Amino acid sequence: MTLKASLDRTNLETLPDGLRTIKLGTTLAQDAKQTVRLVDFTALGGSAYCDATVHALHLPDDTRAMTVVRAFARTGAAGTGELAVQAPGTVPITNQTAVQPNGDIAVLAADALTSVDIEYLVARGDVFEWTGPVVANVLAFPAFLVTRGVIMATEVEATVGGAPGDKVVLVPGTAPAAGEAALNVAKSQIAFNAADAVTQARAKLLVVSEFDLTTNLEAETPALL
Repeated sequence: MTLKASLDRTNLETLPDGLRTIKLGTTLAQDAKQTVRLVDFTALGGSAYCDATVHALHLPDDTRAMTVVRAFARTGAAGTGELAVQAPGTVPITNQTAVQPNGDIAVLAADALTSVDIEYLVARGDVFEWTGPVVANVLAFPAFLVTRGVIMATEVEATVGGAPGDKVVLVPGTAPAAGEAALNVAKSQIAFNAADAVTQARAKLLVVSEFDLTTNLEAETPALL
């Protein structure tokens, strides 16, 4: 019997162990569509990790957004009503919203939106923080992280160098300007602009989840179930 079938049986003697196995709390937070209401983007303001033209909803580290399903702005200076959902990584203009490269959800700051309803899907993964040397403007990840699989960089900070501080996270493969950073397409390293002269950096990363929900649900039920 698969774990999925065992959970469907809802045997009260084995159900708690089954729910613990699938990490129910994490699963509900990461694998169900999430809804937030009445978000005041103007009060939230900008983010050090996002483009300077946006206001951003800073999401929890382990529930960063993968895509916005729908968004509606109730009140604001401009761009109210149904917001046009853009491709992830897009910097939104008026009456638009998009997931930013670091997994936060953003709208145009100039729209001054003060009440927005948002439905979004979460990028499932585990949070890992890595600090290391930057050589030739590149922070390379250790092999175990590359093997595990980096999904996105949620925060990037230059901790030592000519321009220390938080960096705006760009779409992977983008050449960073001063004050910016970007994963390469393989997501095995982060590049900085030479002008920032970074020699050490910290990156908070979302990596492929250690617990693969789909695979485990289809696998044979653990003996204790």
